[in-house]
Amino acid sequence: MLAGGQVLAAEPLVVAVNHNDRPFCWTNERGELTGFSVDVARALCKAMKSECRLTVTNFADFIPGVVEKRFDFVVANVLHTPEREQLVDFTDRFWRSSSMFVGKPGVARDISKQALKGRSVGVQKGSVQEKYLYDHFADAASVKSFPTNTERNNALMTGKVDLIFGSTVSHYAFLSTAEGAKFEFIGGPIDGQGLGGDVAIPLAKGRDDLRKRLNAAISAILHDGTFAKINNTYFSASVF
Repeated sequence: MLAGGQVLAAEPLVVAVNHNDRPFCWTNERGELTGFSVDVARALCKAMKSECRLTVTNFADFIPGVVEKRFDFVVANVLHTPEREQLVDFTDRFWRSSSMFVGKPGVARDISKQALKGRSVGVQKGSVQEKYLYDHFADAASVKSFPTNTERNNALMTGKVDLIFGSTVSHYAFLSTAEGAKFEFIGGPIDGQGLGGDVAIPLAKGRDDLRKRLNAAISAILHDGTFAKINNTYFSASVF
Protein backbone atom coordinates (compact mmCIF):
# COMPACT_ATOMS: atom_id res chain seq x y z
CA MET A 1 0.00 0.00 0.00
CA LEU A 2 1.27 3.49 -0.76
CA ALA A 3 2.04 5.97 1.98
CA GLY A 4 -0.84 8.22 3.01
CA GLY A 5 -1.31 11.20 0.75
CA GLN A 6 1.03 10.01 -2.01
CA VAL A 7 -0.35 10.62 -5.49
CA LEU A 8 -0.91 7.37 -7.35
CA ALA A 9 0.71 6.64 -10.68
CA ALA A 10 -1.55 6.23 -13.71
CA GLU A 11 -0.94 2.45 -13.80
CA PRO A 12 -1.41 0.10 -12.18
CA LEU A 13 -4.65 1.30 -10.65
CA VAL A 14 -4.90 0.47 -6.95
CA VAL A 15 -8.32 -1.01 -6.19
CA ALA A 16 -9.49 -1.51 -2.61
CA VAL A 17 -11.75 -4.43 -1.68
CA ASN A 18 -13.15 -5.45 1.68
CA HIS A 19 -11.13 -7.60 4.05
CA ASN A 20 -12.56 -11.06 4.83
CA ASP A 21 -16.17 -10.39 3.88
CA ARG A 22 -17.98 -13.28 2.19
CA PRO A 23 -19.45 -13.34 -0.42
CA PHE A 24 -17.75 -10.10 -1.51
CA CYS A 25 -14.09 -10.83 -0.82
CA TRP A 26 -12.07 -13.49 0.98
CA THR A 27 -8.90 -15.54 0.55
CA ASN A 28 -9.48 -19.12 -0.60
CA GLU A 29 -7.56 -22.23 0.39
CA ARG A 30 -4.99 -21.53 -2.35
CA GLY A 31 -4.25 -18.11 -0.91
CA GLU A 32 -6.06 -16.30 -3.76
CA LEU A 33 -8.47 -13.40 -3.43
CA THR A 34 -11.93 -14.36 -4.58
CA GLY A 35 -15.53 -13.18 -4.26
CA PHE A 36 -18.16 -11.04 -5.95
CA SER A 37 -16.34 -7.71 -5.48
CA VAL A 38 -13.02 -9.23 -6.57
CA ASP A 39 -14.52 -10.64 -9.77
CA VAL A 40 -16.32 -7.38 -10.55
CA ALA A 41 -13.15 -5.35 -9.95
CA ARG A 42 -11.14 -7.58 -12.29
CA ALA A 43 -13.88 -7.47 -14.92
CA LEU A 44 -13.96 -3.67 -14.80
CA CYS A 45 -10.19 -3.43 -15.12
CA LYS A 46 -10.28 -5.83 -18.08
CA ALA A 47 -13.01 -3.75 -19.74
CA MET A 48 -10.92 -0.60 -19.23
CA LYS A 49 -7.81 -2.43 -20.51
CA SER A 50 -6.05 -1.29 -17.35
CA GLU A 51 -3.58 -3.04 -15.11
CA CYS A 52 -4.95 -3.11 -11.56
CA ARG A 53 -3.58 -4.12 -8.19
CA LEU A 54 -6.15 -5.25 -5.62
CA THR A 55 -5.53 -4.43 -1.98
CA VAL A 56 -7.65 -5.54 0.99
CA THR A 57 -8.60 -3.16 3.76
CA ASN A 58 -11.33 -2.65 6.35
CA PHE A 59 -14.58 -0.96 5.36
CA ALA A 60 -13.92 2.10 7.53
CA ASP A 61 -10.77 2.86 5.51
CA PHE A 62 -12.46 2.96 2.09
CA ILE A 63 -13.49 6.63 1.94
CA PRO A 64 -10.41 7.99 3.78
CA GLY A 65 -8.19 5.90 1.48
CA VAL A 66 -9.80 7.37 -1.62
CA VAL A 67 -9.68 10.93 -0.26
CA GLU A 68 -5.99 10.50 0.65
CA LYS A 69 -5.33 8.95 -2.79
CA ARG A 70 -4.04 5.67 -1.37
CA PHE A 71 -6.62 3.91 -3.56
CA ASP A 72 -7.74 4.85 -7.06
CA PHE A 73 -11.19 3.41 -6.42
CA VAL A 74 -13.12 0.93 -4.27
CA VAL A 75 -15.24 -2.03 -5.35
CA ALA A 76 -17.34 -3.08 -2.36
CA ASN A 77 -20.72 -2.62 -0.71
CA VAL A 78 -20.41 1.18 -0.52
CA LEU A 79 -23.73 2.99 -0.71
CA HIS A 80 -23.85 6.25 -2.63
CA THR A 81 -25.03 8.69 0.05
CA PRO A 82 -25.20 12.51 0.18
CA GLU A 83 -22.79 12.51 3.13
CA ARG A 84 -20.18 10.48 1.26
CA GLU A 85 -20.71 12.52 -1.89
CA GLN A 86 -19.34 15.54 -0.02
CA LEU A 87 -16.02 13.71 0.25
CA VAL A 88 -15.73 11.62 -2.93
CA ASP A 89 -17.24 11.21 -6.38
CA PHE A 90 -19.24 8.12 -7.38
CA THR A 91 -19.75 6.15 -10.56
CA ASP A 92 -23.09 4.86 -11.78
CA ARG A 93 -24.51 2.09 -9.61
CA PHE A 94 -23.48 -1.51 -10.15
CA TRP A 95 -25.97 -3.05 -7.73
CA ARG A 96 -28.64 -2.15 -5.17
CA SER A 97 -28.72 -2.82 -1.46
CA SER A 98 -30.99 -2.84 1.58
CA SER A 99 -30.36 -3.54 5.27
CA MET A 100 -31.75 -6.08 7.75
CA PHE A 101 -31.35 -7.37 11.28
CA VAL A 102 -30.47 -11.01 11.98
CA GLY A 103 -30.68 -12.94 15.25
CA LYS A 104 -31.86 -16.11 16.92
CA PRO A 105 -35.56 -16.93 16.42
CA GLY A 106 -37.59 -15.08 19.02
CA VAL A 107 -34.84 -12.67 20.09
CA ALA A 108 -37.11 -9.78 19.06
CA ARG A 109 -40.64 -9.64 17.68
CA ASP A 110 -39.98 -6.45 15.75
CA ILE A 111 -37.40 -3.73 15.34
CA SER A 112 -38.16 -0.92 17.75
CA LYS A 113 -36.49 0.74 20.73
CA GLN A 114 -38.70 -1.26 23.07
CA ALA A 115 -37.92 -4.56 21.34
CA LEU A 116 -34.16 -3.89 21.30
CA LYS A 117 -33.96 -2.45 24.83
CA GLY A 118 -31.10 -4.12 26.69
CA ARG A 119 -30.00 -6.05 23.59
CA SER A 120 -26.58 -5.88 21.98
CA VAL A 121 -26.28 -5.37 18.22
CA GLY A 122 -23.18 -6.07 16.14
CA VAL A 123 -22.39 -3.98 13.08
CA GLN A 124 -19.50 -3.28 10.72
CA LYS A 125 -17.43 -0.25 11.70
CA GLY A 126 -17.71 2.69 9.29
CA SER A 127 -20.91 1.46 7.65
CA VAL A 128 -24.16 3.37 7.21
CA GLN A 129 -25.76 0.72 9.41
CA GLU A 130 -23.42 1.67 12.27
CA LYS A 131 -24.41 5.34 12.01
CA TYR A 132 -28.09 4.40 11.92
CA LEU A 133 -27.79 2.31 15.09
CA TYR A 134 -26.03 5.09 16.98
CA ASP A 135 -28.53 7.68 15.76
CA HIS A 136 -31.67 5.65 16.51
CA PHE A 137 -30.94 2.93 19.08
CA ALA A 138 -27.91 3.95 21.17
CA ASP A 139 -30.14 4.91 24.11
CA ALA A 140 -31.83 1.49 24.07
CA ALA A 141 -29.38 -1.10 22.75
CA SER A 142 -25.65 -1.67 23.11
CA VAL A 143 -23.98 -1.08 19.74
CA LYS A 144 -20.82 -3.11 19.16
CA SER A 145 -18.73 -2.35 16.06
CA PHE A 146 -16.41 -4.80 14.32
CA PRO A 147 -13.80 -4.23 11.57
CA THR A 148 -15.30 -6.89 9.30
CA ASN A 149 -18.63 -8.63 8.76
CA THR A 150 -16.95 -11.95 9.50
CA GLU A 151 -16.04 -10.75 13.00
CA ARG A 152 -19.55 -9.35 13.38
CA ASN A 153 -21.04 -12.72 12.40
CA ASN A 154 -18.69 -14.58 14.75
CA ALA A 155 -19.85 -12.35 17.59
CA LEU A 156 -23.43 -13.46 16.93
CA MET A 157 -22.48 -17.14 16.72
CA THR A 158 -20.55 -17.00 20.02
CA GLY A 159 -23.26 -15.06 21.85
CA LYS A 160 -21.27 -11.83 22.23
CA VAL A 161 -24.15 -9.94 20.57
CA ASP A 162 -27.87 -10.69 20.37
CA LEU A 163 -28.39 -9.43 16.82
CA ILE A 164 -26.39 -8.18 13.88
CA PHE A 165 -27.29 -5.45 11.41
CA GLY A 166 -25.96 -5.09 7.87
CA SER A 167 -26.64 -5.42 4.17
CA THR A 168 -29.31 -7.93 3.20
CA VAL A 169 -27.08 -9.58 0.59
CA SER A 170 -24.26 -10.22 3.07
CA HIS A 171 -26.78 -11.72 5.49
CA TYR A 172 -28.09 -14.12 2.84
CA ALA A 173 -24.57 -15.47 2.42
CA PHE A 174 -24.21 -15.94 6.19
CA LEU A 175 -27.63 -17.55 6.68
CA SER A 176 -26.91 -20.05 3.92
CA THR A 177 -23.95 -21.50 5.86
CA ALA A 178 -24.22 -24.32 8.41
CA GLU A 179 -23.20 -21.89 11.18
CA GLY A 180 -25.75 -19.30 10.13
CA ALA A 181 -28.66 -21.70 9.67
CA LYS A 182 -29.76 -21.36 13.31
CA PHE A 183 -30.44 -17.62 12.85
CA GLU A 184 -33.08 -15.72 10.92
CA PHE A 185 -34.05 -12.28 9.66
CA ILE A 186 -35.71 -10.09 12.28
CA GLY A 187 -38.14 -7.57 10.79
CA GLY A 188 -38.18 -6.62 7.13
CA PRO A 189 -35.69 -5.02 4.74
CA ILE A 190 -34.94 -1.33 5.30
CA ASP A 191 -33.95 0.86 2.38
CA GLY A 192 -34.87 4.31 3.69
CA GLN A 193 -32.72 6.71 5.73
CA GLY A 194 -29.61 5.83 3.76
CA LEU A 195 -29.79 2.10 4.55
CA GLY A 196 -30.41 1.02 1.00
CA GLY A 197 -30.17 2.22 -2.54
CA ASP A 198 -27.43 2.46 -5.10
CA VAL A 199 -24.10 0.76 -4.47
CA ALA A 200 -21.48 2.54 -6.57
CA ILE A 201 -17.73 2.96 -6.86
CA PRO A 202 -16.13 5.83 -4.90
CA LEU A 203 -13.12 7.65 -6.30
CA ALA A 204 -11.34 10.92 -5.54
CA LYS A 205 -13.01 14.15 -6.57
CA GLY A 206 -11.77 15.62 -9.81
CA ARG A 207 -10.89 12.31 -11.45
CA ASP A 208 -13.54 12.71 -14.13
CA ASP A 209 -11.62 10.76 -16.76
CA LEU A 210 -11.38 7.70 -14.50
CA ARG A 211 -15.05 8.04 -13.54
CA LYS A 212 -16.06 8.08 -17.23
CA ARG A 213 -13.89 5.03 -17.93
CA LEU A 214 -15.41 3.17 -14.98
CA ASN A 215 -18.96 4.07 -16.05
CA ALA A 216 -18.22 2.79 -19.56
CA ALA A 217 -16.80 -0.41 -18.06
CA ILE A 218 -19.84 -0.90 -15.81
CA SER A 219 -22.12 -0.48 -18.84
CA ALA A 220 -19.98 -2.92 -20.84
CA ILE A 221 -20.04 -5.76 -18.30
CA LEU A 222 -23.78 -5.27 -17.73
CA HIS A 223 -24.52 -5.58 -21.43
CA ASP A 224 -22.10 -8.35 -22.46
CA GLY A 225 -23.26 -10.82 -19.79
CA THR A 226 -20.13 -10.61 -17.63
CA PHE A 227 -21.92 -9.08 -14.66
CA ALA A 228 -24.74 -11.64 -14.84
CA LYS A 229 -22.22 -14.48 -14.86
CA ILE A 230 -20.46 -13.08 -11.79
CA ASN A 231 -23.78 -12.38 -10.07
CA ASN A 232 -25.01 -15.94 -10.62
CA THR A 233 -21.80 -17.39 -9.17
CA TYR A 234 -22.53 -15.85 -5.78
CA PHE A 235 -26.26 -15.03 -5.62
CA SER A 236 -29.51 -16.80 -6.49
CA ALA A 237 -31.15 -13.60 -7.77
CA SER A 238 -29.92 -10.48 -9.54
CA VAL A 239 -28.51 -7.83 -7.21
CA PHE A 240 -28.51 -5.17 -9.94
